[in-house]
Amino acid sequence: MDTNKSKIDQLLQQYKEGNCSPEEIAWLKAALSDADNDEAIDAALVASLLEPSFAAENREAQLEKTLENIKKQILATASIPREQTEEESVLADIPPVRQSRFRAVWPYWAAAAAVLLVFSLFLWTPRRGPSEEQLMAGSGRDTSEELVLPGGNKATLRLADGSLVQLNDKAAGIIMGDEIRYDNGQAIAGGKQGQAAADPSKVLLELSTPEGGMYHITLPDGTKVWLNAASSLKYPVRFAQNERKVFVEGEAFFEVTKDASRPFKVRSSGQDIEVLGTSFNVNAYPENTTIRTTLITGKVKLYNDGKSSGPVYLQPGQQSSNDQGNIKVKQVDTAPFIAWKEGLFYFEETPMEEALQQIGRWYNVAVNYSSGIPQTHFYGRIKRNKPLHEVLEILAEGGLYFKLDKSQGKQTLEVSPADQR
Repeated sequence: MDTNKSKIDQLLQQYKEGNCSPEEIAWLKAALSDADNDEAIDAALVASLLEPSFAAENREAQLEKTLENIKKQILATASIPREQTEEESVLADIPPVRQSRFRAVWPYWAAAAAVLLVFSLFLWTPRRGPSEEQLMAGSGRDTSEELVLPGGNKATLRLADGSLVQLNDKAAGIIMGDEIRYDNGQAIAGGKQGQAAADPSKVLLELSTPEGGMYHITLPDGTKVWLNAASSLKYPVRFAQNERKVFVEGEAFFEVTKDASRPFKVRSSGQDIEVLGTSFNVNAYPENTTIRTTLITGKVKLYNDGKSSGPVYLQPGQQSSNDQGNIKVKQVDTAPFIAWKEGLFYFEETPMEEALQQIGRWYNVAVNYSSGIPQTHFYGRIKRNKPLHEVLEILAEGGLYFKLDKSQGKQTLEVSPADQR
């Protein structure tokens, strides 16, 4: 194992410098495919590929240079005898399960990029590392009861009479009707809505998730809404005859039931979204100045409190950024913006501050930067069902130091560059 680790480490360094021969690339491919070598591969990859925090543009330049070297190596093998050029097929023979977890950045050299993707994959593989107790070293306290677990199904529902119901964490959502039920069919106590008011469209209910919680709801018209952590949805007992209108704070994903006679409107922080039938994500946390709307299917129309010259339309794959009335639209890869609904943190050139904001909400920890905010970007996917210390192990490899502390009843995550601790 030690011999393998040493050789992997050496070849990875040569690979980064563009000095790997086709035979050496073939050996690396075989080593990466060997499940018995996972631990050695993991350690070697961390040592050779992951560097201290650096700006995204530097990372792109570094990878472009490496890719150019690989490109030259591939071209150089074109004229050698067939038994040698078969090594070229190594670049296209990466197991598809591993490739699928990362997106290729240079599609016109997909074969070479696939090698980089397999290498990147291991950077996000959980490893045995420091426990949360070790991360909290120096606190001088027994931390055995302070491990931070991931969030889960947590929400409250404010009913028409103002009473507050703590929803069952064994269910993932609720379904509106004459009687409100969990998605498993169980009725909610006090959830009978038949005679709530003379005009049910004017009586608002509110579904809210805390930090570390998520929940979903099926509205009276069949529209489905998923709420991320620290979010809320206000909606009527019954929708009006001419429109369907709801209010969102935080982050929510919508699958809107089509009804041409009643457009569906979402109000959030001074912005209105109008749709007929479509799916989209809205990120409108009050602590952020920018509202992001990401369209998956259909078409939406955005208004901004009458401050803009007219409505803005989004097509599938587009995202609007509304910064206090200034709306900009761009084409995006939608996957990172809806991955939370599928149980993932998905980082794609994500600024560290934004990534840790997501993590803080999900694990219900405050984030504090004792030495300023490091200008680091994160890449990759991490499952949201992991304990916090496993996530921090991964992120710490990027040149960061984390310390958990507890004061005034809430855990605080202190973040600083590793070289300044």
